[in-house]
Amino acid sequence: MTNPPEVRDFSRHKAHIAHRDLRPNWIVRRCSAVFDMLRRIVRIHGRDIRIGLLIGFCTLALVVWALVHVSRTNQWVGTKLHLPLPVEVLPAKLPTVHITIGASGTVQPNTTVIMTARDAARVLQVPVDLGYLVKKDDLLAVLDESAFVATLESARVAALHADNQLKRMEALLKQGYSSPADTEKARSDAAAAHKAVVQAEIDLKNTKITSPAVAVVLSRTVNPGENTAIDEQLFQLGTIDNVMMLAQVSEDQIGFVTLGMHGEVGTNAFPGRTFVGNVVKIAADEIATTRTFGVYIRIANKDLSLKPGMTGYARIVADRTALAVVSTALMNPVGDRATVFVVDQSSIAHLRQVRCGLMSEGLTEIKDGLQEGELVVTVGQQELHDGDRVRANLSGPWANK
Repeated sequence: MTNPPEVRDFSRHKAHIAHRDLRPNWIVRRCSAVFDMLRRIVRIHGRDIRIGLLIGFCTLALVVWALVHVSRTNQWVGTKLHLPLPVEVLPAKLPTVHITIGASGTVQPNTTVIMTARDAARVLQVPVDLGYLVKKDDLLAVLDESAFVATLESARVAALHADNQLKRMEALLKQGYSSPADTEKARSDAAAAHKAVVQAEIDLKNTKITSPAVAVVLSRTVNPGENTAIDEQLFQLGTIDNVMMLAQVSEDQIGFVTLGMHGEVGTNAFPGRTFVGNVVKIAADEIATTRTFGVYIRIANKDLSLKPGMTGYARIVADRTALAVVSTALMNPVGDRATVFVVDQSSIAHLRQVRCGLMSEGLTEIKDGLQEGELVVTVGQQELHDGDRVRANLSGPWANK
């Protein structure tokens, strides 16, 4: 038995085709509606939209710039992105370094004078005491002069007699009643007599002991009523028309001090006042307890304001040409192994040990380990490692010189 032929329902198929044909038109209409709405929005809010777009583009550009800037200036970001690390460098140069060496010290007399007795006599008067300020020719002590006055009178009488005897011998020689030898002896006796007068005058003058210069009495070992002996020490004076500032310079800086260097001294007794002088002496021996050397600065003291024993602070200054770098470039600058990062022509940073000298005005003298013109990292070296690639930007006061 055969099946009857299948009868298809073409009405539903036609409706589906019609519906499918209408779908593109519906999409077009929806898109047109959206575009119309956008045109209306643009017409109504066009100015605000343009401003918003401008702000958006500016914000995007700022964000991009910030990202680029951070990647170029932040070492942590540069490390994470494997970029050259940003640093600032300066070349090692030979500027004129203004050296200042500071040290505390005390005022000392310029010279010490020992006053001794030139006569053996009784002391009548001592008008000065320990610490007295005396000027030139001021009286220090008076000795009994009575014996010396008598000696001087006797010497003068003897000299007068010797002169008269010489005249008589010369007259007899002319008359032929005396020999030349007797005349010469008379002349010798007259000269000896005059020498005795001079010595007696000196002895009499020495009974008054006076100061030879402007000074301070440092010690006194004589009192009224005592008897002096020849060459016995009576007084010790310290001259102060010029004074010395004895500055104690540490052993790590004494090598930079030379004779003639300029010195500036301030004292606790005269705050705000600066005394100037020059280095005239450097002690050869070190003080073991303080590990310092004595440096003597001679200072003019015309108004006698500086006295021995005053304390103060000395600054020894000089200008010298030396290889130096900015002090911030140094790693461990006060240790025995100070180091710097040196950037080569391939922009590779190398850690190098250097030997430092004096520090002054933001600069540190490099005595060994660098050559003039080598680029030294001054900013950003804390995060560097030996062999890191860097991007160096010259900066600082030497960059444009």
